[in-house]
Amino acid sequence: MKKMKAVKKNSVSFVICCLLLAGCGQKPAATQDTLQLRETVAETVEGVAKATEEAAEQEGLEETGEQEPSGNEEYGIVTIQNGDRTVIFTEMPQHVLCANLYSAENMAMLGLEDYIVGKNVAANPAEVPLKELAGALADVPEIERSHENAVAAEADLVIGQVSAFKENAWGTYEQLESKGIHALVITGTLVDDETVEHVYQDIENLGKIFKVEEKAEALIGDIQAQIRDTQDKVKDVAEEDKLTVFVFDSFNGNEIYTTSSGLESNLIELAGGCNVTKGMADSRWFNTSVETLVETNPDVLIVNDYGSQTVEEKLEFLTSNPALTEVPAIKDQRIMVIPLVSVMQDVRAASACQTIATYLYPECFE
Repeated sequence: MKKMKAVKKNSVSFVICCLLLAGCGQKPAATQDTLQLRETVAETVEGVAKATEEAAEQEGLEETGEQEPSGNEEYGIVTIQNGDRTVIFTEMPQHVLCANLYSAENMAMLGLEDYIVGKNVAANPAEVPLKELAGALADVPEIERSHENAVAAEADLVIGQVSAFKENAWGTYEQLESKGIHALVITGTLVDDETVEHVYQDIENLGKIFKVEEKAEALIGDIQAQIRDTQDKVKDVAEEDKLTVFVFDSFNGNEIYTTSSGLESNLIELAGGCNVTKGMADSRWFNTSVETLVETNPDVLIVNDYGSQTVEEKLEFLTSNPALTEVPAIKDQRIMVIPLVSVMQDVRAASACQTIATYLYPECFE
């Protein structure tokens, strides 16, 4: 191998010397002949250099055991930048495991439900597919979360939140990739402050991977149009008249779990409201106290419906606490309940934005 390398390195020099010697053996001729000889030398040197470079690259791949990705002729190569990871598809996935309902709904909205081999087990009764997608997802089996089950389902692609890709979940990136399974993370869970723009990115990625770019573009355009329509309806609400909103996600003793940033906060703002806890913590969700709810004094409370803690338990906590009786949202009984799945990473963003706006400013939708 070393001897072969030496030959390759000296190839260009050898050809140049041969051509120059050939030129030196000739008598000085017309200027045109000289120019042609120089062009011949240049072209030959360029050709040999290119061939040498290609051979060196191939040799490097052979030594490291790496291979250049090569998709089948019909599919080609699709490259998705997924946070810090680059996911390369050389053929279309055929068995997709959706690690949450949101990714399954995004797939179904693009007509890709036949590729889904399974989705996560619903965490609570509120986690049900959109009515218009109920039929498309009716036959998709629910699979208990584990790496073994992902492999058993013969998945070649797993789509989910960043938390899905752990050893105690569906498996790490490395575990899945070692089994030939691609891991695609929902974009909004890879950033500090998720917005509806990240929902668009996920839909666009699916369009590229499954070669339905036009459908993806149309779906994104439809969501954008619906959100613009909602914003147009509340655009005349003066800044000083905008309602303040506190998101009540769950509670534990005297602690309240709420949001500092992320999609739900973004949708509140797009709907013309103000999230009173925005920017209160570095993390997207954080624990705070009843005192914070009193101090922020919100006009409206949004209660997230999900998990083992029922809506009734959450409402009992809010309405039975003497410290909260003078909070406008509780005093005026302006408490909106929304399924958490409606404000997560999928096509529901448009309807969720409208639902929030209609609750905040019903007069704008009459």
